[in-house]
Amino acid sequence: MDTIFNDYLLYYEARMKRRQHSNVYTHSYQSEKAMYGLVASCSSLEDLQAKSDEFRRLSVQNAIALVKDQETYRKKVYENCKEFIRAEASAAILEKIDGMQTDMEIVEMVNQVHQQNNIDITVDQLVDFFYSDFIAMENIEVYQQAIIPEAWRKECNDHAQEAMDSGKKIWQENQLPNARNWKPGWTLDYKLLYEDRHRRLIPVNDVEMEKKIALHKLYKPC
Repeated sequence: MDTIFNDYLLYYEARMKRRQHSNVYTHSYQSEKAMYGLVASCSSLEDLQAKSDEFRRLSVQNAIALVKDQETYRKKVYENCKEFIRAEASAAILEKIDGMQTDMEIVEMVNQVHQQNNIDITVDQLVDFFYSDFIAMENIEVYQQAIIPEAWRKECNDHAQEAMDSGKKIWQENQLPNARNWKPGWTLDYKLLYEDRHRRLIPVNDVEMEKKIALHKLYKPC
């Protein structure tokens, strides 16, 4: 047997065996097995070249199988973590992948899906404005609630109002317009804060959360 052809045979056998016992790459194993079967059915490079059309077809199917396995597992992981926005990309790719005809179609479709999903993720994460304002809101609460001599009350109230005014100015002139560049008409949806992907990042109890939300609606009103 030709040495170069034997190397091909060993290579595709190794690729097949790499996926053989995987619980994740089930489609890829079947695809790699078909590729190896095609190569093994030949006795020389000339035989393999004569089957180039079938080889190219199986190569595309192999790429489809790999994407299908990877996105199936990503979707499972994201859904288990309740990262539903991120899971949308995998779901969209899985819906379209079987219709792809070439490697380039696969690459273009996957890139387009992820580009849109990255925008959706960015818009979803705009609610991070809320938690990033915690220190400012805590300072406002201190100014408003501090137990101090009455002579200092006006000064504290003035500091609280200055902080409120500064927050509103930044919000209206910078943060809100920038957010609406990503999604026209965007407003901060406080209900999203209670979804697991956001709630687990805010280490306060629900009572404190409600207080902060009420203050934030005054601090940075849409």
